[in-house]
Amino acid sequence: MDELIKLDPTFTESSFKTKVDNIFVMLHMSLMTDNLKRVDHFINDNVYNKFNERLTTLNSNNERQMFDELNVKSTDIEDIQITDTKYIIKVRLVSRYMDYIVDKQSGNFKRGNNSSRVEKTNILTFEKRRDSKIQGAVRYCPNCGHPMDVNKSGYCEYCHSTYNQENYDWVLTDIQTY
Repeated sequence: MDELIKLDPTFTESSFKTKVDNIFVMLHMSLMTDNLKRVDHFINDNVYNKFNERLTTLNSNNERQMFDELNVKSTDIEDIQITDTKYIIKVRLVSRYMDYIVDKQSGNFKRGNNSSRVEKTNILTFEKRRDSKIQGAVRYCPNCGHPMDVNKSGYCEYCHSTYNQENYDWVLTDIQTY
């Protein structure tokens, strides 16, 4: 980790872990609310497509995935790799939640566990470009220049362009759940 801190002075372990936890929760809430656009800027195309396929299947079956009482129990950095072009961090995140499916229209329980939280281990991979740009406190739309609240939505409320987080910060590139 010391080498990463030398190469990227903006990196701190505590802020990185907080970012990981927030992206994890936002991704699951986006799946539950059928709105991946909310996290599109924090994930790469691979993760987006994986979760979009889940949404498509759920929607075709008139189902909604529920993650009640979702929380993160622990987040630990497992591995750090530094290449010529990017930093790669693998994280082990242990989560707990009730994991079940409901009928989308009636809200009636269909299957899964809606009575107690289950604990799951998630392996997340994050990448950041070594030539990433420094982003200020205020982010501006790359298309129209209007100020954006990236944590709120990740897309411009005026022209609807997506903020490309890959140019500035860590992006989730893979997630495996066990």
